[in-house]
Amino acid sequence: MSTTPAPSAASAPEAPKSLFDKLGAAMPIALAALATVFAGKSTSELQRAMFFRTAAGQDQAKATNQWTFAGLKRNRSLIMQGAEAQMASLASFKKASFVSSSDSDKDVEKEAMKWLSGDGPPREKLTETDDEALKALLKAIRDREPEADILNKAGKVKQDTINKAIDTLEKEVEVIDTRWDGVVKAAGKIVDKWTKDDPKKGAEAQAALFGMEQRRYRSESFFLFRIGDLYEARVRVVTAISDKHRRRSENFFYAMLVAQIGAVVSSLALARKQNSSLWLIAGLAGAVAVGFGAFVQLMV
Repeated sequence: MSTTPAPSAASAPEAPKSLFDKLGAAMPIALAALATVFAGKSTSELQRAMFFRTAAGQDQAKATNQWTFAGLKRNRSLIMQGAEAQMASLASFKKASFVSSSDSDKDVEKEAMKWLSGDGPPREKLTETDDEALKALLKAIRDREPEADILNKAGKVKQDTINKAIDTLEKEVEVIDTRWDGVVKAAGKIVDKWTKDDPKKGAEAQAALFGMEQRRYRSESFFLFRIGDLYEARVRVVTAISDKHRRRSENFFYAMLVAQIGAVVSSLALARKQNSSLWLIAGLAGAVAVGFGAFVQLMV
């Protein structure tokens, strides 16, 4: 009678893994994937920070251009003022009287005579922003408050708000320039006609023209200063946005490091549990990496 041998311990069925064991095996992979996501987010935020920092540099150049152009206008105004004084002395300080002699004169010619008589260009009222955050930022820049305080106030200004304010002001100035251009040309023609008709009154007419131009250039310089101030405000707003993205990039980087450390620790724990010698190799590799990193950090 034959007997069946008892099954050996080696051939005994393996006990099913618990949910905790399954999660432990998947943990290194999940943490490595999470670290990759955080690394991508960190890089993306850093690129955005660099983009807005570049935009801030461009706005700073635009602000400088507006202020430089305004300075040239102001300098031109002083030149016109000196020319007015010189021509007035030649005319024995007599003022020309520009009066419309015909009802057929065009409106632009009547307006030009008004300007030549000293009543013009008119005082133009530019649109003031109604955003309290933007008002506070502009005041902080004019008062030369500490940069940290200015950036703190700039962070409260929406980018759409400052963009709309710049666009609105530039369009208003463009409309004013177009409207004034026709009057200035008409004034020049009137002065030329006066000079040809009566050369003795030429100096009086030229003095009136230079006086008008002095007032016009001074007004235009004020417009350009206003635009430059808004561009300078946008420099601070965009800089604040750049700093925000830079901080987010830094925090995502720290999150990536934590996830990577978790992935390494879980991998070593899993290898140690299975009595694998790979955990020792991984530990040595980590020690070498830390030592080399410290050497690079400390070397001059």
